[in-house]
Order: sequence, then structure tokens, then C-alpha cells
Amino acid sequence: MMKTLCYAGLTFLLAVSLFAGCVTIPTKSTSATKSSPTGTKEGLYSKVPAAMRAPVREAEFDLEQAKSKAEIAREKVKLAELKKERAVLEGKFADYAMELAQILERKAELVVEIRKFEAIDNANLGDKEDNIRQIAKLKTKKLSIESDGIRVKADFDTTELKIKKLIKEIKAQEIKVQKTEKTKTQKKKEVSARKRKSKQ
Repeated sequence: MMKTLCYAGLTFLLAVSLFAGCVTIPTKSTSATKSSPTGTKEGLYSKVPAAMRAPVREAEFDLEQAKSKAEIAREKVKLAELKKERAVLEGKFADYAMELAQILERKAELVVEIRKFEAIDNANLGDKEDNIRQIAKLKTKKLSIESDGIRVKADFDTTELKIKKLIKEIKAQEIKVQKTEKTKTQKKKEVSARKRKSKQ
């Protein structure tokens, strides 16, 4: 009987210990992970003595300089992109100008040919029907050339407007770059003064 009771008690204790091992008990470390690392860092840094903050201030000064250089670089990239776009448009503008000149030249040649056949026909020379057909054929070509001229002239004019607009944008961007560089120089002087002051 005694052995049975001891065996039962031992079994109960073993079951309780196994159950306790399966239960997760919340700890302080769990709640600590929910707090912001940045907030903790700033909170701790605020307790650092001022005399020991010189390396941090120097790093912050360098960060300001790096940000300033990056801003200038971005503005210069924008300026370069605008100039590149203008160069492309100016190339197209020159092509349209050449094409338009060639169209006007071809049109003038056709007008001369038309006038010749009209003069021949008016003088009752050559075959009348053939003269009429040739004049009609040349006038059709002239109309086709004029249609091409209208299209090219539209491309020419719109490209010219785009170039003028870009020139204004480039000018504004150049001014922006100059102002940004000027601001950088001023900040650099301020940072240098703050560095000297922090070392005193």
C-alpha cells in the first residue's frame, strides 16, 4: 500500500513539472523589444557629458557637408539632362530645317516645269492632250510636296517652341545651381566656425 502511494505521488510531481515546462512566462526582455531603439539611443545619448560629444558633433558637421554636396550634384544632373534634351531638339530642328529647304527647292522646280508646259500649251505646241496630262501630273506632285511642307513646317515650329522653353528652364536651373553652391559655401564657413569653436 505504501509503495503504491509513493509511486502515485511521484507520478503526480512528474506531470506537474512537465506542465510547468510548457508554460511561457512573459519576461521584461519581451516588453523591451517593443521599445524604439532610436528612442533608447537618443535617450541615452542625452546623458552623455558635453565634453565627450566632440566626435559626434564632428560627424554631424561632416554629414551636413555630404548632404550639401549631394544636393548640388542632383541639381547639376538636372541641368545636364536639360542641356542634353536641348541638344537633341536642336539636332531635330536642324534636320527639319534641311528637310523644309529641300521641299521648297523641289516645289520651286515643279513650278518651273508647270510653267514651261503651260507656255507650250498656250503656244499651241506639242500634243494638246499630252500637255494637259503632264500639267495635271506636275500639279499633283506639287500638291503632295506642299502637303509634306505643311507637316514639316509644323514639326519645325513646335520644335522651335520646345527649344525656347528649354532655354528658359536651363537658365532657371543654372541660377538654382549657383544659389545652391552659394548656400553650400556659406554653410561650409558656418561649419568651420562651429568646428573651431567646439575645439576651444
